Amino acid sequence: MTIQNLGSKTTALDLLPNDVVAATAVGSAIDLKGYEGSAAFILSAEAGGSGITYAVKITECSTSGGTYSDVTDGAFTTTGANSAKFEKIYLNVSTLERYIKVSTTVAGGTGAGALCVTALVSSKY
Repeated sequence: MTIQNLGSKTTALDLLPNDVVAATAVGSAIDLKGYEGSAAFILSAEAGGSGITYAVKITECSTSGGTYSDVTDGAFTTTGANSAKFEKIYLNVSTLERYIKVSTTVAGGTGAGALCVTALVSSKY
């Protein structure tokens, strides 16, 4: 299934709310129950400062408090040093485990920048 009817069937999920990121972090668990098909996952990151890079990926688990593993094809392209990034990847939420989280690894020099990850998903019903 693909994203259709962006008005009534599509929900925007705030996977990693817009915030200044200066250290490696993991977002809150998001329950995918009630969603199906292809979803667009969108990363928006500002330049983080001298030498700073962000590696952002989607992880999954069958329980909200369990051990999360990397989603196949769920990684965004790592940002260049002190570079902004806007990227979209597609994943089929019907094939993912029930819960997902966003993991962000900050590397490089010093500084911080704001970033967020949003998903556009289709409701089952």
